[in-house]
Amino acid sequence: MTWSLALALCLLISVVPVAAQTPGDVQITLNELSYSFSEALYFELELTAPQPVERLVLYYGLDAKPLWRRIYPVFEQGNGLTVEHVEELEPGQFAPGEVLRAYWRLEFTDGTVYTTPVMRITYADDRFSWRSLSGSVVDLHYYGNAGRQAADLLVSAQQAQARLSNDVGVATDRRLQVYLYNSPRDMSGALSQRSEVYDSMVTTLGVAMSDDTLLLLGSDDNVELTLAHELSHLIVGLATDNPYAGLPRWLDEGLAMYAEGELPRANQIALDRAIEQDALLTVRSMSSYSGQAEQVDLYYGAAYSVVDYLLQTYGRNNMRALLVEFARGSLQEDALQRVYGFGLDQLDAEWRISLGLQPREPEAHASTSTLVGARVGSTLCPPLWS
Repeated sequence: MTWSLALALCLLISVVPVAAQTPGDVQITLNELSYSFSEALYFELELTAPQPVERLVLYYGLDAKPLWRRIYPVFEQGNGLTVEHVEELEPGQFAPGEVLRAYWRLEFTDGTVYTTPVMRITYADDRFSWRSLSGSVVDLHYYGNAGRQAADLLVSAQQAQARLSNDVGVATDRRLQVYLYNSPRDMSGALSQRSEVYDSMVTTLGVAMSDDTLLLLGSDDNVELTLAHELSHLIVGLATDNPYAGLPRWLDEGLAMYAEGELPRANQIALDRAIEQDALLTVRSMSSYSGQAEQVDLYYGAAYSVVDYLLQTYGRNNMRALLVEFARGSLQEDALQRVYGFGLDQLDAEWRISLGLQPREPEAHASTSTLVGARVGSTLCPPLWS
C-alpha cells in the first residue's frame, strides 16, 4: 500500500469523546489503526454519509492517559470519504506494550457531528517473538534463548520487591512490565536516540520507558543489579507520584541502591575514602545530581548510606511516612520536619556522626525547593546510575 503523508497540525489537548448528533445513516467500511514499530502510526477511514463532510479531526493518544493528540488531515469533501494519515514516530516515543487509542470526529455541512467508534491497538515490539514469565507484581518478557536468564531475573525482581516492601514499607499493586533485550543493537530500536556520538559511546543498561515499563539489557554482567535499581525507581515513583514535585535525588537513588542489596564495591570504596578524608557530600547538595564525573561512585554510595542510616535509626514506618509526605507534594525540608522533627542540616549532622565524623559548621544556603526537579524516566548508562 502506498501511503500519502497528510499535512497535520498536532496539538496536545485534554479531551474525551462525547456523544453527538448523527446526520443519518453513516456507513463505515474501513476504520483501522496500525503501526510500524518505532517508525509510524497508520490511520485509515472510509465511509459514506447522506451529507458531505465539511471538517475532519483525528484524535489519538495512550489509553492510560487523559491527553489526546489532535490532527487535521487533508481530505476531499463529499458524501464519500476516504482518508489515510501517517503519523511519523521517534524511536522510544511509546513504550512496548502500551495501548494506543484513536477516533475520528466528522462535522457535516448541515451542522451535524459524528464520532467514530474508538479504535485500540497494543503497540508491541513485533521485531521479536516474545514470551512471558509472571511474578506477584512483575511480568518479564523475553525472546530467543533467554528463558533461563529470564527465570533468574524474575527471582531477582521478587527479591528487590521484597526488600522494598519489608524494609522500606513501599509497594505497588500495579503490574510492572520488564522487556529483556539480548543485545544493545536489539534494544536500541526501542530507545530514544540522543545523538550519534552519544549513542556510539554509551550503552544503556536499563531505562524506564513509562511509569510501569522497564527495558533491560540482558547481555550486561550487572543486569540483576540494574533490574533491582530500576524497579525501585518504578515502585517508589508510583507510590509517590504527584503533580507538584519529585523526590529529592538522594532519597530516590538511595532507595534504588538499597533495593540492589549489598552496596557495590566501587561505591563502598568511594564512600570509605570520603569518610577517611572527611570529604563527604552534603545531603543538601545531593538533592540533585553531582555534575562531576569523578563523584559518581561517591554520590550513589553516599545516597545509599543516608537512606540506610534513616532506616537503621528510625525504622521502616518513618520511611514510609516520609514517602507519604512526598506523595502529598511536600518539599523535602517540610517532609523531614513533619516525620523526623528535623531538616536537612540535622540529618546531615546525624549521618556524619554515625560514620565517626564531626558535624559541619553551619552555613547559610538557599532554599532546597529549587533543587528538586520533577521525576523523569530513569536510565542506567555506564558509569552512571540515574
